[in-house]
Amino acid sequence: MSPDDRRDHAPSLTVRFAADDRVAPFAARGLATRLSAMLGQPVAALAAPALAGHRLVVDLDLTNPAESHAAADQLAGDSFRIECDGRSIALDGGSERGLLHAVGELFEDLGASFAPWRDPEFPAHLDVARLRRVASRTIVPAFDRRAFAADLMTWHYQDAARLAAHLAHDRLFIPWMTARGMNAFAFIRHAQDTQARIEALNPLLEKFQVDAEYGGHLGQLLMPRELCESHPEYFTVAADGARTTRGNFCVSNREALAMVRDRALALVRERPENRLLHLWGADLKHGGWCRCAACAALSPQLQYMKAIDAVAAALADSGSEIRVAYLAYHDTLEPDSALRPRDNVWFEWAPRERCYAHPIDDSACATNRKYFASLARYLEIFDGRGMVFEYYADAILFGGLSFATPAVIVSDLQAYHRLGIRAVSCLTFGAFSVFAYPLNLETFARASRSLGYDPKTAAVEIARTRYPRCAATMTEAYRAIARGSAMALRYGDVLRPFNQQAQANLPALREAHRCFAQALAAAEHLMAGEGASMLAAERELWRLSCDALAGLAAYVAAHADDSTVRAAHEAAIGKIATALDRMGAIAPEFKGTWGSYDFERFKALALDRLRQA
Repeated sequence: MSPDDRRDHAPSLTVRFAADDRVAPFAARGLATRLSAMLGQPVAALAAPALAGHRLVVDLDLTNPAESHAAADQLAGDSFRIECDGRSIALDGGSERGLLHAVGELFEDLGASFAPWRDPEFPAHLDVARLRRVASRTIVPAFDRRAFAADLMTWHYQDAARLAAHLAHDRLFIPWMTARGMNAFAFIRHAQDTQARIEALNPLLEKFQVDAEYGGHLGQLLMPRELCESHPEYFTVAADGARTTRGNFCVSNREALAMVRDRALALVRERPENRLLHLWGADLKHGGWCRCAACAALSPQLQYMKAIDAVAAALADSGSEIRVAYLAYHDTLEPDSALRPRDNVWFEWAPRERCYAHPIDDSACATNRKYFASLARYLEIFDGRGMVFEYYADAILFGGLSFATPAVIVSDLQAYHRLGIRAVSCLTFGAFSVFAYPLNLETFARASRSLGYDPKTAAVEIARTRYPRCAATMTEAYRAIARGSAMALRYGDVLRPFNQQAQANLPALREAHRCFAQALAAAEHLMAGEGASMLAAERELWRLSCDALAGLAAYVAAHADDSTVRAAHEAAIGKIATALDRMGAIAPEFKGTWGSYDFERFKALALDRLRQA
């Protein structure tokens, strides 16, 4: 019998969906289309008036249909349930998004493969008997908010070609987010940004039920810099006693504070879909708060809260349910005990310079012990209203080098959850983060939904997905990268080894270099018989990372030895520079807009800092 004949004679399946659900038709048709392709027989998607809520039912045998599934126990938020009785599969979501996540879970159960660098892949063939064996389960995400974030400037939205390159990545990344159960994406504005979001992504985010969040470092945007000439009193006083446009604004000036409040409220009105306003100060190490006579008695934390409070009070008075995020970052990372936040204000804790070689709650790590204590104090002050903003895929923090910290990520998320935190996010740099930190993105997405995720699985999953023909070898290579990462990531910015932790980390940096050399050797061996473009790109990134770590070890050693001549210092910097130059050999399709354009500027600044230290 020909394949066409089998299709004609095989019994059809149906995917019934609740007619009154906004997302169910999209989910049902996508499920029906994929099942039809895998089964080799028609599968129809049908609206079913008898179904209610966020629900789909896959009827596996129309000659002996199951009774209609009873409504599932109450589900909330993004939780979902899959129930199989052998004759049908019912998918229920606590929300429209929960239903989409249930479909993704079912697909993966049936052998589909999802990755943020390519389209999903589905089995070529599937037997109905496999559908009958689907295991029933209920999934309740560990965190309510599971988000990725990115700086708007990395889209290069004023350049059509560069924007198009980033959007090509986004069209793969956003569906992957939904397949992995993520539910929000935050667009971070900086002083130079001229827009709040990427308009072309709105339909995609809505289609895949990913909430868009706006805001970021708004301090310099809410107080227009051009007003400094006519109203210098609106601006901060710097350490030298002069008014400056580099910082935020003077919170003791009533007119300035009112202007900031009103402009923030206007942003909220312009973006009614936004449910969380990230209202952050300037992105400065010493955040640019005011030192005038009236502000001098207020800590940076209290100055910042004064601005937050003005906006939050106006939102509350208007009946808005939008929350306002207070960023605990740099000079506001340590809480001021005098903080008195309103109920609609949540802190967003961003421990960028922490140690990523150890879990955040590792009491034996002096750095993280200090950070974790600040988080606990913030939770007390804010009565538990807290979010964590993490940097597991931060290309700048990691210096453009490749790192993997899956075990730390899982331990961190477990620690945050034990404290009662239910909102987490991770900074990304577009396609570069997908290329350089695949284990970290996979682990963060998996573990933010299921805290029991085994971090050892990440290397296996990424190796199998990227390199199915040599997965075992690449699994061990990724694990070598993870071992090296545990040696290197102990002192903050990788290319700023200026503190005591970096000096103490010299033996570990040398060991990290050896671990990366092991991974590189594995890639070199495979390249001898396979010229895969991704493998070639990843090999180049690992060589860059390996050589840069060797240069960093030499740089730290030169600084540690007072008798070392200047030549050793310059030689170490030259070694680092040569390593970073390797980024140029990596194809743009892998390194994305950040690796193609932003990295060159970042590299120049990093090398200048090394020379000046």
